[in-house]
Amino acid sequence: MKPLCCTYLLPFWRARFSASEAEELADYFRLVQDAGCEVLVIDGSPAPVFTRNSEAWKMFCRHEPVDRRFDYLNDKVNGIHTGVSLSQYDKVILADDDIRYTAESLLRVIDSLDGFEVVRPQNFLAPLPWWARLEAARMLINRATLRTGDYPGTCAFRRASMIAAGHYDGDVLFDNEEIIRHFSQHGVTIDYALDLFVRKRPPVFRKWLEQRPRQAYEDFGLRAKTALFFALPLALLGAFLTGPMGIAICLVTLSLLPSALALRGWKRGRASDYFRLGVILFAPLWVLERSLSTYWALYWFLVRGGYPFGGRLLSKGIGRDWRKGGQVVTRKVRQEA
Repeated sequence: MKPLCCTYLLPFWRARFSASEAEELADYFRLVQDAGCEVLVIDGSPAPVFTRNSEAWKMFCRHEPVDRRFDYLNDKVNGIHTGVSLSQYDKVILADDDIRYTAESLLRVIDSLDGFEVVRPQNFLAPLPWWARLEAARMLINRATLRTGDYPGTCAFRRASMIAAGHYDGDVLFDNEEIIRHFSQHGVTIDYALDLFVRKRPPVFRKWLEQRPRQAYEDFGLRAKTALFFALPLALLGAFLTGPMGIAICLVTLSLLPSALALRGWKRGRASDYFRLGVILFAPLWVLERSLSTYWALYWFLVRGGYPFGGRLLSKGIGRDWRKGGQVVTRKVRQEA
C-alpha cells in the first residue's frame, strides 16, 4: 500500500489520564501511521496528563501542546489551528477522539481530496449499547431530512484551502459543522460523501448523559427545530387533557413519524450496510430524549448564560457562517440534483 502522505489531526483534551484509553489510542495511531499518515495530536490537557499521554504515544504520533496565540472559547478549535500550522502535508484528516478510520476509509478520503478541497464523510456507531441506538436513530433521521446527510465528527481538507478561507468562528459549540459551512461560504469545493462511512465509538453512558443538554443547546440557533422540541411535551400534555382518543392519536403520531423518517434514512444510499434495521425503533425515544434535553439546555441558558465546555462557558451553539454557508450549500445541492 502506497503512503497516503497526509496528516491525521486529532485535537485532544482530558482532565485525567486513562491508561486504557491511551493504550487503545496508541494502537489506533499505529494503524493510521502504518497507512502512511503523519499522526499529529494537539493536546490541551493539563501538564501532568499531557506528560503521561506523551509517554504513551511518543512512538506513534507527533504530540504537541496547543499554541496559545489562538484564543477561541472552544479550545478544540485552537487545537485545530495549531495542527494546521504544524502539518507537514497539504492533505489533512481532522477527527474527534472517538473516530476510528480503517486503512480503506483513509485511502478513500485521501483519494477524494484529489478532486475536492474538502471531504465530509458519514459516521456509524459501533458497538451499540442502548443509548448508542438512540444516537444511531438520530443519524438516520438526519440522513432522511438533510440533503447533505448527518453531521459527522470528522472531515478532510486541503491545508492550503483552510489557510485561504481563514479562521472560522471558534466561539461555538457545534464546531464540526461550522467549519464545513465556513468552507462552503468561501467557495471551497466539498464532497458530501454520503456513502463513505467511518466508524464512531459511542461514549460511555455517563459521558452520553453529559452530552444530552449540550447537543440540544447547539440547536438553539435553529429556532424552528428548537421550537418543535419545546412544543412536544406540551402537545403530550394537551393530548392527555383531551382524553383517551387524543392520547392515542398523539402517541401513535410520535411513534410512527420518527420511525418512518429513520427508515427513510436507513434506505438512503448504503446506510443499511452499517446500521441495523432495528435502530429505527429507537427513533421515538430519541425524539423524547431531545425534547427533555432541550428544557435541560434552557436551564443552562437561563441560569448560566451558556453551556460549559472544556472548562469554558460557551454562549453560542452555532456561529456566523452557519446560515450563509448553509444557503450556499443548499443552492449547490439543488443545482446538482
